Parts: sequence; C-alpha cells; structure tokens
Amino acid sequence: MFKGPPGERESRIAKVLRTLDEGPIGRDRAKAAGKLLGVDVSTFYRLRKRYLNDPVASSLRPRNPGPASGYRRLPVDAEAIIEAVLSQWLPRQRSLAHPMRDVTMEVRRMCKQAGIAPVSRSTVARRWQTSREQQALALASEPGAAIPPGHLVATKPMELVQIDHTQADIFVVDEGTRRAIGRPWVSVAIDVASRVVLGFYLAMARPNSATVALLLTRVAMPKAAWLASLGLADVDWPMSALPDTLHLDNAAEFKSRALRSGCREYNIELTYRPVGRPHFGGHVERMNRTLMDRLRGLPGATVTIEARRKKKVRPPEQTAQMTLREFEQWLVLEVAHRYHHGEHRGLLGATPASAWKALTARHAIRTLPADPSKQLRFLVHFLPLATRTIQGDGLTIFYLRYWHPIFAAWRETHRKVTVRYHPEDLSRVFVSTDGKTYVEATFADLRRPRISLWEQRQARKALRAAGSPDVSEALIFKTIERQRQIVARAATQSRQAKRLPMQRHGSDRPALPWPDRSRTPLQSATVVNYDKQPEESHVELW
Repeated sequence: MFKGPPGERESRIAKVLRTLDEGPIGRDRAKAAGKLLGVDVSTFYRLRKRYLNDPVASSLRPRNPGPASGYRRLPVDAEAIIEAVLSQWLPRQRSLAHPMRDVTMEVRRMCKQAGIAPVSRSTVARRWQTSREQQALALASEPGAAIPPGHLVATKPMELVQIDHTQADIFVVDEGTRRAIGRPWVSVAIDVASRVVLGFYLAMARPNSATVALLLTRVAMPKAAWLASLGLADVDWPMSALPDTLHLDNAAEFKSRALRSGCREYNIELTYRPVGRPHFGGHVERMNRTLMDRLRGLPGATVTIEARRKKKVRPPEQTAQMTLREFEQWLVLEVAHRYHHGEHRGLLGATPASAWKALTARHAIRTLPADPSKQLRFLVHFLPLATRTIQGDGLTIFYLRYWHPIFAAWRETHRKVTVRYHPEDLSRVFVSTDGKTYVEATFADLRRPRISLWEQRQARKALRAAGSPDVSEALIFKTIERQRQIVARAATQSRQAKRLPMQRHGSDRPALPWPDRSRTPLQSATVVNYDKQPEESHVELW
C-alpha cells in the first residue's frame, strides 16, 4: 500500500482509478492494478466501488474499523437504562449540585435494581455527550432555524406587530401658561411585514396597561374619528386591523392580566423578546430612532450636555414652544405623510404605504366590525381590571361609589364582579360577572365631575399629609376641586404676568421697602462726629 501524507495518498489512488473504464474489470487487470497500488484484489474492488459511487479523492480516505474511538459496546439493558436516565430522569431535575456524578449514580442505581453490571463514569459521560449533540442537531430541523438570530420575518400583514415605548427627545409646554411641563412618552405599533406604523399613543404619564389598551384601539379601529379630533380630517391613514401576534419586550404593562385576557378574547398571540436583547425588536426600535432624529430641528428638542456647552445653546426647557396636542399633530403628519410615503431600505426601495396595499391585496386581514358597541367592547377587554364585590351601597373602587340598576339584584348575593376602568376617566367603569358581557356603571352621585386616577391618588396623598383620619368620596372630590381651582388661578395669573411684564423705567417702577437715598444731594448729607462716644444699647448676650 502506498505510504505518504493523507491527501497525497488519496490523490495517487484516484489517479490510477481514473485510467480505468467504468465497466466490469477482469481479475487479471484487477491484480495488476492492485499490485500497482500495493493492495490485494479484494481491497482494489472495494476502493473502486467507493470511487465509482463518489468519484472524488476524499471518498478513498481510510475508514477506522469497528465502533467509534473510545466507544464500548454495552448490553442492551444497560443502553436502555442510560437512555431512560438521560431522556426522562435528567430533564425533570431542576438543579443538580454535581450533574455528572448525579447522573452516574442514578444509572448505577437502576443497573443494580435490574441486576446488571455497573456502568463506568466515562461511559455515561460519552453517552451524555452524544445525546447532547443529537439534541443540538435536532434544532436545525425546526422551522425557526432558517431565520438568522436577531431577525424576524413576516410575510403577511398583521402577522407580526411590534410595540414599544420611548420618551420623546423634546419638551412640550402647557396650553395655558406656555411653560415647559416635561417630555412626553410615545408608544408605537409597527407591522413588520410592511413597516407601516399602525398607530401611536402620546401621553405625559409613564406607559401602563391602559396605554397599551388605547394604543391597540388605534391599531384595530379606523383612525378617522381620532384624526378629526386633532383637526386633521384630511390626513389619509387607512392602516387598521387586528394583529395575529404581538411582539413585546418584558415591561410590566406587557404582562398585565388585562392584556393577556384581551388577547385571549380576540385570538392574539403574545411573544416576548429575550431579556436584555433589544435588537430582537429592531424594527420598532429603528422606527423610534427615526422619529427621534426628526425632532432635532424642532423647538424644545433635547441636546447633549457636551453639545450644549460647545454651541452655547439654551436648555430645551427654555426653547420649548409646542403643546402636547400640537406635538401629536406634528407626529401624525410625520408618520402618515412623510414616513409612509418615503422609500424604505428594508423594503428594497418601496414605500410602507405601497407595501401595505400590495400585501393586503394578496392576504386577508382581520378587522373589527363598524358597530360602535363592538369597538367599545374591544377597548373594554384591554382596560385594567380589578375584582370587587357588590355591597349594599353598590360598587366601591378607589374610594369612589358606582351604581347600575342591575346592582340591585347582585347586591342581594354579594356578587363578585370584574371591574374594568379607564385611568384617565373614572366617571364610569365596566362591570361583568362572567368576563364576557359588561354593563357600564356611573358615579352613584351624578353631580360628581370627571376625574382621573392620577387626580384621585394625588387627593388621597394630600388628605394623608393633612392628617385626615378617614378618606371618603366627598373628601376626595372636595380636595380635587380645590386643587383644580389652585391650578386654574395659577394659570390665570401666569397669563396675566406674561401679558403685563414688569416695567423697568419711569413712574411704574415699584417702591422699595426703604427710603431711596440715591436722590439726596451729597452736600446735604449729615456730618458724622467720630469723637463722640457711642450710645449704649440693651442687647442679649449669647
């Protein structure tokens, strides 16, 4: 047999075999060829058969006889015990101090019960390594294996919808005082397949479960009423449908009972990105960065401290000019007119609006009926919820009392109900006994004004700070009314102060609390006698 480096050996054998035709070869020719290669006739026929099946030099590499290196044949019963331990016993163990030792001890215990010779630790380790490799190879056959890590692929509209929140890089001002009140939060929903923005929700408060509910209503319902309320009835934003899957991060509002129950009701699947892996939500994250980049030229946009020092620009709180409503109008125009009709690199140059139109023409999407009652029911199913019991005086939640005629029947049995509420409007709640049908309950005292949950909590905090022993509905509304009066009075005074700036010259200059000696002639000043002894005064010594 030819001796030499592995690659050269296979090449030399293949060179000899190529000179022979593919037909049958007589024994004499086989002996001559085998003699040339240094092998017997049987080995020549075996090599030629392998080469004809795969005519490449690598097919002629020598094969190690017998089982794999380090592999020892075990009795069938011992192999079955090891397989049972690795596939059934081991997955049920949540935490093992010494996994290899514990697995080996379990295999030996079962072998002893079956009357089989114990298996060595190295044999169990080899079988476990082989099992792990087979499980890893099985992952390659799963449907998601074709998708590169960090990439989400959607081929149909509303197949995958990503939602995320971000704090806008801009300060907005109060409508009355025109003074900066902070940076709003923007919640955005984007369709991965077409890259269209299905809706956004803007608020000053941090996102919560109610924010997600209101955002989903913008996603699923036509936007004509919302756009008309902003004075933008001429804006075309036709994208609305029910999502098949929501792709979310691990924020608390995305794991609330309200969201999970609403998604179950409307057959919407929830998926979450891995913790600490924001690139798994790359589509909506990129959309948020695009919107924030567009804010750079607006008054009140934030800048870094280094840029502020370098350019000597004023703080954004001082340059802010837009109110929350004006900023919302700006965002609508930015998304519906600019983003939706601009070329998108992820769509190979197509626009999100054209991609949405093309995809919806080929694939059907789920939409809500035009019935207002069914659209309201959709919102209700995603609102925050609480569990209460109907008492003799009705339903009480957040120290506020509600009433509905059906409560007269439910209070007899102290019926336990599910209450859904809107944090921005506590004047009504939605009550259900079965979680499917809801009745709308209003304040028991219809004279009560509309309040928000934030105002209710601030009123409770003020009452506790004042040392009030009991918190009641009347005290809460009285406190809220006084707080609103203070805010209204402060806004009026601020507007008046802006319209009537303080004069710096002339007779309008305010009087000082002490005499103005700057107008006394120097000649009439009193002459001081420094030789005179000072007068004694009664003082307290410390």
